[in-house]
Amino acid sequence: MENDLLEALEYAWNGESGFLRKLRSGLFDPEAGEAYVALLSRIPPIDNTVDSRLVQLIWFAPTFMEWRVERATKSPDEADKLRRIASRDHEALVAILGVP
Repeated sequence: MENDLLEALEYAWNGESGFLRKLRSGLFDPEAGEAYVALLSRIPPIDNTVDSRLVQLIWFAPTFMEWRVERATKSPDEADKLRRIASRDHEALVAILGVP
């Protein structure tokens, strides 16, 4: 896995303007959400070898986004946008990891 990709995923959770960090603080940034979903599309399907840190950084995000909808959004329109991003995030993870 590329170091810059892992760094970008880390930033989404921990960086000052990272999408998931903002959600944790109760702030929904639709543009950052779109950028986060685009970042996920850069991850190739996982074969036999998995970087466990990659999995830690991506698997929980859709659930986390759903948990933050009420606290981090200011209107029903924003809530719908965040739910769509969470859904697209989930779809991206299915494309990366597959389904059991």
